[in-house]
Amino acid sequence: MRVLVYPHDLAIGGSQLNAIEVAAAMRPAGVEPILVGRPGALLGRVEELGLEFVETPDPGRRPSRRVASAVHDLVCSRRVELLHGYEWPPTLELTMAAGLLPRRPVVSTVMSMAVAPFVPHDVHLVVGTEQIAAAERARGRDRVHVIEPPVDLEHNVHPGEDAVAALRARHGLTTGRPLVVVVSRLADQLKLEGLLHAMALAADLAPTDDAFDLLVVGDGPARERVVAGAEEANRRAERRVVVLAGEMRDPRPAYAAADVCVGMGGSALRALAFAKPLVVQGESGFFLPLSEETTDVFSWQGWYGTGADPELGVAALREALVPLLRDRGLRAERAYLGRRLVERCSVSAAAQDQLRIYEEALASPSRPARHVVDTGRAAGQLARYKVARTSARLLGRAATEDFNSAPVAGRAAGRRAPGDEECGRRDPVLWYAGVAWDAVQGTDRRLAERIADDRDVLWVDPPEPSGRPWRPGSMRARVEHPRPGLTRISTPVLPGVTRPVLRDLALIWSHRSVRRALADLGVTPQVVLASCTEPVLRRHPDLPSVYYATDDVVAAADLWGVSARMLHGWRESNLRAAGTVLAVSGHLARMLRREGTTPRVLPNGHTGAPPPGAAGVDLDLPHPVAAVVGQLNERIDLACLEEVRDHGMGLLVVGPAVFATQAARERFDRLVASPGVRWTGRVPSEELAGYLASSHVGLSPYADTAFNRSCSPLKTLEYLAAGLPVAATAVATDPAGSPFVRQAPDAAGLALRAAELAHAGTGPDEIRRSVAGHDWVSRARALAVELDRAGTGTS
Repeated sequence: MRVLVYPHDLAIGGSQLNAIEVAAAMRPAGVEPILVGRPGALLGRVEELGLEFVETPDPGRRPSRRVASAVHDLVCSRRVELLHGYEWPPTLELTMAAGLLPRRPVVSTVMSMAVAPFVPHDVHLVVGTEQIAAAERARGRDRVHVIEPPVDLEHNVHPGEDAVAALRARHGLTTGRPLVVVVSRLADQLKLEGLLHAMALAADLAPTDDAFDLLVVGDGPARERVVAGAEEANRRAERRVVVLAGEMRDPRPAYAAADVCVGMGGSALRALAFAKPLVVQGESGFFLPLSEETTDVFSWQGWYGTGADPELGVAALREALVPLLRDRGLRAERAYLGRRLVERCSVSAAAQDQLRIYEEALASPSRPARHVVDTGRAAGQLARYKVARTSARLLGRAATEDFNSAPVAGRAAGRRAPGDEECGRRDPVLWYAGVAWDAVQGTDRRLAERIADDRDVLWVDPPEPSGRPWRPGSMRARVEHPRPGLTRISTPVLPGVTRPVLRDLALIWSHRSVRRALADLGVTPQVVLASCTEPVLRRHPDLPSVYYATDDVVAAADLWGVSARMLHGWRESNLRAAGTVLAVSGHLARMLRREGTTPRVLPNGHTGAPPPGAAGVDLDLPHPVAAVVGQLNERIDLACLEEVRDHGMGLLVVGPAVFATQAARERFDRLVASPGVRWTGRVPSEELAGYLASSHVGLSPYADTAFNRSCSPLKTLEYLAAGLPVAATAVATDPAGSPFVRQAPDAAGLALRAAELAHAGTGPDEIRRSVAGHDWVSRARALAVELDRAGTGTS
């Protein structure tokens, strides 16, 4: 895969360094990166990593048509497959270049604290924090990914004592006082305020036992104001407490020399790579130390924050820094914590995530109509932005780093915390389900059946097109009572439920049908729960509401053959209206996090152990037997099943096969027709125990897709409850954390794991005990708590 990578510039900065180091780390995976841009200080790092660099024309005003034309020519001559811009000017220039080319997607990485609204919505957007991703999804983007600012853990290592000693000697730094280090671009936006506060605190503490030296490494447009601040601090302290080292091409000796680091973004993460205790700097007086108590804050909003008042900055830094200066043991403890956390931000991990995004972008090019609409909207927003900037500049009010001057982290006061009250009164729940009652039993039905043991459930099927809408009464809601405590409401609608205009009419009709059915029943629900795709919660503004996401519905758009934009809009509507948000997996919960809402995880469960003494089935298969149970479709990686078969194990396939493409169906047919494989098709649920009793290991062979990464596989827990160990692909999560689930990175590894588990000889009772407390009864009990909290307003 040949990829053109375009950093914002090659001056020293976190976003630019990320672009270079991640591009280099992707080469072992078959990516051939070509870096383009204007030469700068980081060109040496480009050459050090052996990356190809192509100089672009001087852009002048940005976005530049001159640059876009040059990039277009380069892409054509070098047959580039994908374009990747860092920050908004390169992204727009690449979009201009790609607009002339067929099927060459654009990926945009924005490591600023907010995203320019004129970055087109059809690009795959990569941001650095879950908070920014949530804000962009709420603004209508359906192609948003999160990669925390990566750190090259192989490069960012101690450069040796000689290098540290040389740094100290060059700047006259003694070892008698703790050294606080800031490595930062000297910029007016984001950076300057915190730097001046740190200098002021160094002067304030100079005559006390908490005195420290402050080393500032970096350069930039705010250099003169930083120099003036350093001179003022040194004058007040009556000695040199602030040292300005200027820009260092290799700042590793500074990090290594530090006793404590102060920083934000990539600089903060590089400090953690050197195992240094960290105080995170932000704006408006924000300083917060990294500790066990604050890790969740930084995982949400990134290594940055916004305080209440700039005047409180010195006091906030004093509170965060002084305990670290006084306690060497605390510094060691926080350093260990930071080093452990930064492992997840390695360049190699970021490269794997980036490769997956590239593959998704290539597999889902924008439709021409959407591209035209999104590009036109972006052009209009850019024009308005340019006019506003020109006006502000004429009035002397223009910000130099505009989208860092309005960070997402500063737009909200905080997040809502869950209540701690116990269950209260149990009143009727109106449940908008994701599937019809008589469909394959999944999360919705298994939970609803158990909730109905304690409270009335009004189950609403998704709107279903009527086959004969002209017949009298065919468009009226149907009401059934499939079991005690549960009422099913079906709402027929006109055909075309997923098409523009018709779908809006269908939703309106469905809502009216539900209201009429409730009135006829004489039932008033006390809480509404939505586990469906349709935007139903806005219909009930006066009821406490719960949104339960059982799948990443936007990622399922291609599987379902419907518009991703439509599904994204529907999901955002439910998120805005919900008082409580639940998600079936941790990955999905992070995706759905929004300002003021922290989703809680309610994973799938299992139906319990099979009846004692369940008789096995004569399978006539080689031993050991590996079983895969459930619906067979494109979510399953057929290569895994083929590897298990080729490994000499018997392969039992139980469940219906529903493939969207002819090629996948033919491949599946060849698999189940080969020796050593038996496919049963759909079997009654009461017969499943016999098939599992004849198997030795269960398989969860899910393909690595965006949809599967957000799932909580039912298969895994059902196998464990039946006493079978499980071989799974890395994407198949195990909410029980059972030691009898072994994951593998590829098909060959899964076959090996399956063979190892099948021959391990672990007793089924021991395996079943590992999923105790993870059955549907336990899950329903947890859901009942959430429903009652929502009903009493404590969520």
